[in-house]
Amino acid sequence: MDQRYVWRVKASLMTRRIPSPQSSMEKLISLHLYRSMMAANDCSPITFYGTCNDAFYFDVLDGDGFTDSGESHTYNLRCKDNKILLLNATDQFQLEHLRTQEHCRPECKFNIRTYDDSSEEVGPGVPVMLYANKNGKKLVACCKENNEICTEAMVLPIEIMDNAHKALFYLTQLTANKFMFESTVYRSKFLGFTCVDGNPSLKKLVLRSKGPDGVDESSEATLNECTE
Repeated sequence: MDQRYVWRVKASLMTRRIPSPQSSMEKLISLHLYRSMMAANDCSPITFYGTCNDAFYFDVLDGDGFTDSGESHTYNLRCKDNKILLLNATDQFQLEHLRTQEHCRPECKFNIRTYDDSSEEVGPGVPVMLYANKNGKKLVACCKENNEICTEAMVLPIEIMDNAHKALFYLTQLTANKFMFESTVYRSKFLGFTCVDGNPSLKKLVLRSKGPDGVDESSEATLNECTE
């Protein structure tokens, strides 16, 4: 089905109902919440298309799966004890303490690519892939067995005709700049940080299970946009 819906809403009404987001990530979260609200009312899954004057344009999405939105933003990721995620010399994810002026070094810059979710049951967050650019390749964070996270060079898929992918996570906002990444393959498991064996000053990325009282702080990541 190739339909387009136009919703006309007065600007003053929208201002009262939906606070203006302060960052690019908050805008994505707001759009996801809107889609979730629509799905809860038995409406067709849609993706935001654009605006014109007082009209919002949406495209109807068909079938279960994910489609590349074309939107990506660059961040550094920081864990609770202020270690910064980086891509080390062997192309593995590692966290270590860095000076503030080093937080946006090339090896500390990670891209978050968003996807549109066309499933009838909208997921718990914004579908995203996390990757670094190196030597003309995209090194993507991928889930493996035994709760491991590895990098894999790949061309980001335009369409995923399934309800899960090893490199796809649901990004959920906890506070203003704190987020968590839930695996679409291993549900209720989140990107987390744990000490490297034999070197407690370093940490690595792993999958961590959701506990009975919710996600622990080792699965919370602070995102700061890199504009340098």
